[in-house]
Amino acid sequence: MIVCHCNIIKRTEIREAVRSILAADPSGRLEPQYVYRELQKRGRCCSCFPLVSSIVEEMLQEAMHEIENPVFGARAPSAAVRGA
Repeated sequence: MIVCHCNIIKRTEIREAVRSILAADPSGRLEPQYVYRELQKRGRCCSCFPLVSSIVEEMLQEAMHEIENPVFGARAPSAAVRGA
């Protein structure tokens, strides 16, 4: 999905840029202008900035969900283990 029509930036590119920013600095700035800087682009009409912000928010929520509900390859106990 194209997020920025002026620069032809896809959703996957935004997500990759956010991951790159956080890999370099976990406290990195995630406002749209910094995401664009990571992509070596500049906002033009900037009408996509709210969508970029919502993608960042979505990614942060996904990360929080993973922290709250860790999955380490664990599976639900089978009926034999539960004694059923």
